[in-house]
Amino acid sequence: MDYLRLIKTDYTYAELSTSASPAVEKAMEEGGVPSTLMINYFSRDSITTGVLEDPEKSVDLKFCHEKGIMVRRRQNPGGAIFANQGSYMLCLYLHLSEPWVPFKSIREAFPFYLERMAQVIAEQFSLESRYRPVNDIEVKGRKLVATSARLEKGVLTLRSLVNVTPVDRKIMSGALIARPEKFKDKVHKDAGSRFTCLEEEAGRPIERHEMYALAENTMKRVFGPEIEIREGALTSKESQYLKQLQDKFSSDEWFFANSERTRFKNANPAARKVEAFHKAPAGLMGVVILALEGRVDDLILLADFHPSPMTVLAQMEDAIRGQPLEIKDLMDKVGQVYNAPGVEIPGTDLKDFETLLDKAIKLI
Repeated sequence: MDYLRLIKTDYTYAELSTSASPAVEKAMEEGGVPSTLMINYFSRDSITTGVLEDPEKSVDLKFCHEKGIMVRRRQNPGGAIFANQGSYMLCLYLHLSEPWVPFKSIREAFPFYLERMAQVIAEQFSLESRYRPVNDIEVKGRKLVATSARLEKGVLTLRSLVNVTPVDRKIMSGALIARPEKFKDKVHKDAGSRFTCLEEEAGRPIERHEMYALAENTMKRVFGPEIEIREGALTSKESQYLKQLQDKFSSDEWFFANSERTRFKNANPAARKVEAFHKAPAGLMGVVILALEGRVDDLILLADFHPSPMTVLAQMEDAIRGQPLEIKDLMDKVGQVYNAPGVEIPGTDLKDFETLLDKAIKLI
């Protein structure tokens, strides 16, 4: 019998993204845990940044401290996400070996899953919702659902943040650093104005049972009406991992691991630092280069999108480090990684990396 385990939780968004969700993933990767749907209600405001971002470049940490907004760095990719109290996260964890799973990659999953979720939202709430590539659902050009993805060891995770209650847009816009490159192809030019929520669009409060119905109807649209959804709870193994991860992700060591303050702490003081950003269809990509004597002395590649495996950018950094500051030399190395078997970076091509690196080189 095909079935999904259903877990209903009330974690904060930051706790869910950094601890509860990874605990489920870890247990699933080890085996013995079924494919799972988790529906989580957010009990307070919080923000997470993606593992491939520098939190100090994506979030105004001073502002967040002053406003009491919790900020955590996730272990999965994607951009900085603000989640307010009252909204929901639908987390879908799938063993891709299951024959009833209709997609086998992130590239296939985003459109298949989000097109059907958009249809369910349109029908259930009478809204003009639509899938916007690569990983959003919009209503009238404003984001209603933001989705991140992770694919490791045969387990695909799709996490969809459904904005349900209105956000204080001044607070969110103050908390998230909105780089102009990110919004160059969008109507709304700041983070707050790009978002909407179910209560605003429906013109009424949204009850919990409606969100549970949205999740269940989406699952049946994606996997077929025969899919069984069985309510359950975390296993003892998952609960153990949850505690371990809560300790890890509350530490500064983890939070600043991909930041300049950590990665460049032993940098040569003679090196010249430049940074550049570029908006690819997948999302915002960035690079910080330390240039010394005509070569790349060190660098950090940043992304708010979803490469697979997640080590791809680190592999590119290793390939570029020490190379001459010539775009052809750098792109030869990037291309070797980008075109390697098993590498998947939906919504990008080599031209995007060339544009990004060329911007940086021209600043040196």
